[in-house]
Amino acid sequence: MTKTQNFDVVIIGSGSAGFSAAEAARALGASVCLIEKDKFGGECPNYACIPSKAWLKAAKVYRSAKQSREYGVSCQGIGVDFEAMVKYREKVVSSITGGAHGERYQKIAQQLNITLIIGSAALIDEHTLEVGHTLIKGKSLIIATGTVDYLPPISGLDQAHFLGWKQALLQKRQPKSMAIIGGGAVGSELATFFGTLGTRVLLFEFTPTILPKEDEELARLAHQALKTHNVEVFGSARILEVIDGRGGVYGLKVEQGGAVQTHAVEQVVVAAGRRSNVADLNLESTGVALDDRQTIKTDDEQRTNVRHIFAAGDVDGGLQLTHTAHREGAVAGHNAALQALGKRAEKMKSDLRVVPRVTFVDPEVASVGQTSQELKAKMGQLLVGRYAIANLGRAVTDNQKQGLVKIIAHPKTRKILGCHIMSPHAGEMIHEAALAMHLNTTVDKLGSLIHAFPTYSEALMAAANSVELE
Repeated sequence: MTKTQNFDVVIIGSGSAGFSAAEAARALGASVCLIEKDKFGGECPNYACIPSKAWLKAAKVYRSAKQSREYGVSCQGIGVDFEAMVKYREKVVSSITGGAHGERYQKIAQQLNITLIIGSAALIDEHTLEVGHTLIKGKSLIIATGTVDYLPPISGLDQAHFLGWKQALLQKRQPKSMAIIGGGAVGSELATFFGTLGTRVLLFEFTPTILPKEDEELARLAHQALKTHNVEVFGSARILEVIDGRGGVYGLKVEQGGAVQTHAVEQVVVAAGRRSNVADLNLESTGVALDDRQTIKTDDEQRTNVRHIFAAGDVDGGLQLTHTAHREGAVAGHNAALQALGKRAEKMKSDLRVVPRVTFVDPEVASVGQTSQELKAKMGQLLVGRYAIANLGRAVTDNQKQGLVKIIAHPKTRKILGCHIMSPHAGEMIHEAALAMHLNTTVDKLGSLIHAFPTYSEALMAAANSVELE
């Protein structure tokens, strides 16, 4: 027998966007239903950001231990206990999620009087969803279903027993060799971890360098840095075929620079990007419009072309970042609740003009604003300042030889348009530049700020004070 439940706001997906949307809608007094088919909390704490950073921390400790003699410290019996690393990763994830099914999020939802439903949702019409034998009706709907892995059209790949990046992160045995298809943030972080532990890692990227969305100069530096972590990096590489060989070995036939080679590995990991997770939602029943990438189109209120249906997070085709998903979710939840309750309060808008991002390779790569290649295509000449991390007093004490801070400013107004950093703690340093951009200030104001010595942040001051026309 089918039963029906009615709510002001119904949300599909309990990840960063979905949960933030639920909290925002409840704050306005709306009744909220949150539907999740997997683990509450979504990918970031359960499968992605948190477990990957736990493992990268473990790898960094191992690398530091191996380098300890450089600092006059003797460590005996240094080795990798992969089983213990798995347990550490699981402990970290559990401390964030509260358990195997996201119990911490369930508890918060219960405290906020948010109704949770476990199951796969399919839309029936623009107000109704079906989950199992239950119909869920909402005055407003929010789609926060995230993304799914993109499978590149490579001959033989669909027949091979490849791993997605999620499976690679959750595996419990260290492979002897691994090929990673895709040199973006996810692929590069995986390569850093496994390469550091001693796995032979081959990283294949279609563009000339890893991290193709980053500033070209920083991407080239990161490309070279990754090679020092036992990673063979193949830029401008086109994978022609994956051959499912015998004895647990795969062959990858790769074209690079006009030459074709076949590489043998134990494991193939696909980290070639993500696509909006909308295929099973039956969006056609609602009239919600998709763009040519099959991504839901939204405005700055996170509203689709159907006035009471919103979308937030990775599913809307914008920046695929946890922190932007939180913001978009809060905006969608607030506006969806106003819509459902008929309130005339001020609507929230997503302002994503200044969004910092970090890739946790070693050294970290962080950026905010536009890259030099993007800006030169629009403006021609730019003000550009650079400072090598190796010149810092703090870098000398840490024996840190790699890294760069690059600041780009408008040639006339001198306002900061972008900042790109490769350095230890780059993910912390980048927010100083982000704040300067958020406050719409000049490169001179940043350069005039006294910075504590000896710190890595001094490189921001030095780069700001060295800008020249290029």
